Amino acid sequence: MKKVSRFSVLFMFSILIWSCEKKVDFDFKENELRYVIEGRISNEPGMCKVMVSKTKEIGDGNEFKGLSGAVVKVENDGQITTLAETAKGVYSVSTINGQPGQTYKLTVVVEGQTFTASSTMPEPVPFLDLYIKEGDFNRKSTFVTAKFKDPLAVRNYYWFRKYINDQNQKDYDVLDDELIAGQEVNQRLNFSNETNNDANDIKKGDQLRVDLYCIDVSVYNYLFSLYGANGNGGSTAPTNPLSNISGGALGFFSAYAIQSRKVTVP
Repeated sequence: MKKVSRFSVLFMFSILIWSCEKKVDFDFKENELRYVIEGRISNEPGMCKVMVSKTKEIGDGNEFKGLSGAVVKVENDGQITTLAETAKGVYSVSTINGQPGQTYKLTVVVEGQTFTASSTMPEPVPFLDLYIKEGDFNRKSTFVTAKFKDPLAVRNYYWFRKYINDQNQKDYDVLDDELIAGQEVNQRLNFSNETNNDANDIKKGDQLRVDLYCIDVSVYNYLFSLYGANGNGGSTAPTNPLSNISGGALGFFSAYAIQSRKVTVP
């Protein structure tokens, strides 16, 4: 296993990316607002959504402030689909059913600026089981084990999102398969009470869910580079994460295959 990382998520909004307590500094001037684009297409029917906004000024709250009036298009195999604005700054369409092996191209035109990105959806991997080992349960911090089979034929990259009773955790895990190629993997993932309220401790009967995303290398690099964006991991100064969006926007565009499993705390 080359890299397994666990760290707080960067961006301050959206269904795709959620808020976190930890402040992350970016490598741009305080008064320099940047466009933020976060898009996703999955192998689930009708899941195609793009969110468009700008970075926030000091003193702004954590609420999502989307940009209206953007022209958002997704192209696949020569067919172009324009996404409708379903809420301020949120663009979606239900007619695209993502297919593994297909490459999707995103174009966003907003306020006279054009941004593009592309992402190829990997094949889903068999998500075999999710379980809690004896001794891995603690009210403050519980480990679960995600069991899956890594395919040998291609390079694979994984993103794990975690939920307690359908409430997402603020941290996530990413993994590449350099040293686990072709193996059956038992990946331990941590769930914890991320608040100061003891009432939110993990207890018997709670449902723990893991969404296993198969992502392409550009999205993996972006998610992994969020760690360096906060000056951690040996980085001497904050740097912007490795976005796969051209034109100078922050964020990423991902075509991913997803599988989910749940386990109930005994």
